[in-house]
Amino acid sequence: MSADGRWIRPESTRKPVLGPAGARPGAGVALGERDRAAAAVPAPSATDRRRRKPGLLPRVPHPARPALRADWLPLLAVLLVQGALSYHLIVSNTAFIDEGTYIYSGYQEIAHLRHGTPVSTYETFFSGSPLIYPVVVAVADFVGGLNGARLLSLAFMLSATVAVHLATRRLHGSPAAFCAAAAFAALGPTQFLGGLATYDAMALAILAWAGYLAVRLTTGGGYPSLVGSGLLLALAGATKYAALLWVPVVCGIAVLAGTGGPVRAWARWRRGLLVLLTFAVAVGAAALAAGQRYVDGFNHTTLQRAPGHDAYSYVASEAARWVGPLLVVALVGVLAQLVPARRRGGAAWTEFWLAALLLVAGLLAPVNQIRIHTWLSLQKHVDFGAWFSCIVVGALLARAVLWLRGRVHVTAGIVVAALVVGPLAWVGAAQGREMFGEWSNSKEFVAALEPYVVKGDDRYLVENYNVPAYYLRKQSNWQQWHDLVAVFRRDPATGQTQNGVPAIQAGIEAHEWKVVVLDFTQTGATDRAIQPTLKAAGYRVATVVKSGEHGRYTVYLAPGYDKRP
Repeated sequence: MSADGRWIRPESTRKPVLGPAGARPGAGVALGERDRAAAAVPAPSATDRRRRKPGLLPRVPHPARPALRADWLPLLAVLLVQGALSYHLIVSNTAFIDEGTYIYSGYQEIAHLRHGTPVSTYETFFSGSPLIYPVVVAVADFVGGLNGARLLSLAFMLSATVAVHLATRRLHGSPAAFCAAAAFAALGPTQFLGGLATYDAMALAILAWAGYLAVRLTTGGGYPSLVGSGLLLALAGATKYAALLWVPVVCGIAVLAGTGGPVRAWARWRRGLLVLLTFAVAVGAAALAAGQRYVDGFNHTTLQRAPGHDAYSYVASEAARWVGPLLVVALVGVLAQLVPARRRGGAAWTEFWLAALLLVAGLLAPVNQIRIHTWLSLQKHVDFGAWFSCIVVGALLARAVLWLRGRVHVTAGIVVAALVVGPLAWVGAAQGREMFGEWSNSKEFVAALEPYVVKGDDRYLVENYNVPAYYLRKQSNWQQWHDLVAVFRRDPATGQTQNGVPAIQAGIEAHEWKVVVLDFTQTGATDRAIQPTLKAAGYRVATVVKSGEHGRYTVYLAPGYDKRP
């Protein structure tokens, strides 16, 4: 490691595939060392020269892999702390509605793939492919239940922490890598996603490794890093469409990171364009294979998403609460990089623009959701951008540690870094617990509903039905469950299609819904509109269940309907 904290990689005699034109292998190595390295590689024979095709990489020995480094031990400590904080959340509450939805849909998709069983058209309203994360998490749930599904998310988030460590180490050295990993693990959204069985953790992890491969591409990697980065970008976007927001950031990293001359140099832009081209080809092929339903679902949930009703100030304040302190530190890191850029110019300007890009990445999710007036899922989306901004934070903290070590003492530098990461972790742990307590514990509600649910033709109208449908999936079919949003019914007398409240009221009057559950939350206006109809049609209140701090469920039964044998 050099005096400025940068990790010095073993020198390779291989010519960079995507480096600047005319770059000499071994640049920056003492003349004698370069001569000895060249002498160690046998000269190609005439037969080898004839067999070698133009444009392929020369076959030269790879440098020996370094032994296990001491910087893995601090990273292990970070991973253990992150895992403990997220595991505490995993066992603290029952399934969230999104968890129930994705796991339940995954079981349906698997049954459809194996036996051709009919499946709901999830691709038309999921904001990610139902054939990727839902299928994977259903397997995890089959093996380990809800905790197993959540542990899968924890594994994804731990891998994202490893990815930010590796990317930062290649760019700024081991001290910066440790600080970046610690800052990312300290965030409340990171801990929250590590305990929540939704596709956010998987998409973030894939995006993180795409970012790492983009860094690797510019610091000694070749075509495998290029292709891997583009393909992982496509996979992250298919897993969760919102991840596509950071595709330009990863391509920008391929342009600005590493060597390649000034920012305007073609060698830099060629790297980014090739990553983008790989991504575009993969996405195009996937879209053609998926069909029009996926395209319509993507437009409905992401590209042409209907704006919400949350005020700009509310969305901005919530984003600031979760990642504001991190972004402030990242801004200081960008300004700190501006000083050497103005003083020295050259490559320092490239590093400044890279730092600025990583800061902008942290702002993308808040700005996008302010644009569409919605707070929904913001606490998850901000963590995607925070992964990139943590690289700048790590570089700044490492620079502070090294500066203080040279002027005061290394202890002072460690204290300064701890004063940044420590409060982030303290606040982040509290935020994670707060996020995991936002929904009601449904244990009592599911237990109260279970005696009335049986597999067959009976239909159940349940507000936010995905959680009980997940827990009671073995004794019911997905076609039996309906919520109070977008209900359609064909009138058997007139043949006309009814929708919304009139359709629900007509179904109640005909006793088509054997069980109706209202909790006056998401569809409160609809609940109040159909409550008189339930009374007039003879429905009786079987029970009122208070579940957790927020849940209050009223269970209505149709006339003559009772507990199932």
